[in-house]
Order: sequence, then C-alpha cells, then structure tokens
Amino acid sequence: MLERAEMTVSDYLPSSERADVEEAPAGSVPKIAVVLPDPITARACLDVGEAAALAVEGTLSVVHIGADPASMLSSAEEIDIQFLRERYEGTAGERVAQVRSVFDEWLSNRRGTGPVSWRDCSGDIDQCLDLETRDADLVIVPRTGNLDARDVVHGLLFHSHKLCLLPAYRQQGDMPLLTHVAVGWKPDGKVERTIKAALPWLRAARQVTAICVDDDKGRSSENAAAEQFAALHVDVTTASLRSHPESVASALVGHAASIGATCIVAGAYRHGEFLEMIVGRVTRDLLTHAQVPLLLMH
Repeated sequence: MLERAEMTVSDYLPSSERADVEEAPAGSVPKIAVVLPDPITARACLDVGEAAALAVEGTLSVVHIGADPASMLSSAEEIDIQFLRERYEGTAGERVAQVRSVFDEWLSNRRGTGPVSWRDCSGDIDQCLDLETRDADLVIVPRTGNLDARDVVHGLLFHSHKLCLLPAYRQQGDMPLLTHVAVGWKPDGKVERTIKAALPWLRAARQVTAICVDDDKGRSSENAAAEQFAALHVDVTTASLRSHPESVASALVGHAASIGATCIVAGAYRHGEFLEMIVGRVTRDLLTHAQVPLLLMH
C-alpha cells in the first residue's frame, strides 16, 4: 500500500510559482534591522523592533537612512526637491541628529539588555538600503512619514523583497506583538514565501489564525493552509469568510480585530510597481486601515 506523502501549499501551485525562500538553519539567530528615516515615527519602530528581537532572541541593529543631496547620484530635479526640504525639515545632518536624539532617549529606557548598534547611512536611499539591510531577516520600517520614509518603504518592498514589520499608525509603547497573529492566507507563492520568512515569529506567537478570504465552497484554501502550517510545525486555527460587500482587506482587518489579533501577516503587492499604481488595492488598504503591526513581504 502506498503511503500518502505529506503536502504543503507548494504542491497546489504550478512549479513557476513555488516558493524559493528556504527555512533558516536550526540554531541560527535572527537579525533584526530597525530603519529610522523619520524622527516622528522612530520611537514606534524602535519599540516594535525590540519586541520582535526579544520574541526570537535575535540581534538588533538600528540605522538611520535618509537622502543627502550632496551624496546622491540622481536627476537635477530630484536633488532640487531634496534641497527644498531643508526649509521645513532641516538639512540632512540636522535630520540625522533628530533621529539620533530619539534613539538615545529610547536606548536609556529600553527593555532589552543585549547590545544595539547604531549607524547612519545618508546619501542614495536605495544604495543605503542594500548596504544596511542585506543580511537582515526582518526590517522594521514605518508605514508613513517624511519623503525618506516613503522612499524606504517602497524600496524595501519592491526592490529588496525583504520581510518588513510596520508598526501601527498609533503604536503605543509596549503593545503586545505576538499574542495573536492573524495570517491572510491564500494559495499563492508570495504568501508562502512570506510565511517562511516570518517563521521564527510565527513559532514564537501564542496563537496563530490563518484567515482565508473568499475561499471556495469546498474550503480548499483553508485545508491547504492547515497542511502548510502543520508541515512547518506551527499550531494554527483556520477560518474562512466572504468579503462581499466589503473589500478583501476590510474583511481581513475586520475579522482580525474581532479575534483580538495583535499582528497581521500577509503577502504584499500582487503585481509589480506599475500595475500596483493602477489596480493595486489590498496592500494599500491594509497599510491604511489595519490598527495593528503588519508583517509584509513582496
């Protein structure tokens, strides 16, 4: 008699869509990088980064990344825009000093005891992101903020394809991060890659719920989600719901709130940059409406 092979969501996908993210070797220490492009959002990013590091006993590094027109290789128009910022936000050096002041205050009152490194990388944002986050398993970045913050989020999600943790808009100090993690799940390669990248934090969570929005009548997505999490040795509760008349993002956010989720994990941006500007909606709605931190990966 043939035995049934254990299956994951990859078995339900075409080979071209199967995930290429490998699970981290056993015993490896996750590396968390906190990127601070904006002094206003810096404290929330630092608090969430600390929580993410403590949950998995990971290392924590902090870096300011911002545009410096004196070091940029860009168009004259872009450089002029950067110089115009100085009237309202100060020079590149003054912006670094503002972020460093927030970091120093946080450092004197932080919960953790492990070492935290500080670096400044001012210049071309994409080059700085590649240099400073290349080895990171998780990057903490704000959802919004000044021009640097928006460029950082865009670069990390679309170009670096890093797992990103984005605090809530109104992040309050020691709010729980991994008490109850909601996962927006569907049979898609991007989702599986996100889950594998987020595995240390999913395993550290007290409770995980996989939410399948607009599943078919046979609940094949819900069944496949249970298969995947079982294969990854993560205890999970599954749920199926319909989005109509709401959007998919609204349904996911609403159900996550109803079960007391403290974080939402989801694949970010189904399409490339150009199409997302025209037809993108789910990720933008999540970034706008979710009241808890988001773990996203493109």
